[in-house]
Amino acid sequence: MQLTVLGATGPIGDLVLRQALAAGHRVTALVRDEARLAQRDDERVTVVVGDAARAADVEAAARGSQALICALGPGKDYRSTLATRTATPVLEAMAAAGVRRLVWLSALGSGGTVRRQSFFQAGASRLVMGTLMADKGVADETVARSGLDWTIALPVMFGNGRTAPGGGYETIPLDGTRGRVGGRIGRADVADFLLSAATGGQWIRRRVILTR
Repeated sequence: MQLTVLGATGPIGDLVLRQALAAGHRVTALVRDEARLAQRDDERVTVVVGDAARAADVEAAARGSQALICALGPGKDYRSTLATRTATPVLEAMAAAGVRRLVWLSALGSGGTVRRQSFFQAGASRLVMGTLMADKGVADETVARSGLDWTIALPVMFGNGRTAPGGGYETIPLDGTRGRVGGRIGRADVADFLLSAATGGQWIRRRVILTR
């Protein structure tokens, strides 16, 4: 497939890109700094320099792709408004480019999903990342109201390291019957889910908790 990846120089987006190439896909990466993209000289990678908060830049990167994976993250900025600043431009750009499949990286604890977090992780989210999780929640709702074929990934807290995906991680529908969810998950597992969701037909218009 031809895929577009936003956040390809970040810790999860980089893994998505690597896994996509290993699986035989072609990737267009929208980046702000081309020098930070290790795969910039790979013939299977098309680089578009721009800003994910600008619809025109996202449209240029999305055109011709069959799916877009948004793996943007705030780093350690727990007051970031990146999610809300990019949600609407991404949706507008995908509509203009004629791309319907969107896989959106969020987090368990965003907005109302805090009800599904373990009590410990819910407390930590409120105390340390309250502003960030509120922002992610608003962006998630914006995506969910769109007419696209979206999937919203809700990983629990990340574990240490960037190991290869080992399989066996859990995918739990947010609207399922299971109660609170804790645990940790590796970034490579999250990347594996984002890629498999984008290239498969499962989880369309669903929010999915990821844990081990």
